[in-house]
Amino acid sequence: MSVAELKRIVDETTDEERLFLEAYLAHLRRASDPANAADLSRRMREIEAGKKVTLAQARKLHQALLKQGL
Repeated sequence: MSVAELKRIVDETTDEERLFLEAYLAHLRRASDPANAADLSRRMREIEAGKKVTLAQARKLHQALLKQGL
């Protein structure tokens, strides 16, 4: 399939379908990026070492941000 064909197909999609396509393409870029894999590994080690928040803490933070209009 050519780029021109892909453009024609995308031009015919809805906004919702385009949003999905954008997210999917971003996922493909991240999935094949070695730097992203290294970052995910680092973050998983941090989580396993205890650097995380509970659901209650996340909800409290969310409410505080809502009150600030964020």
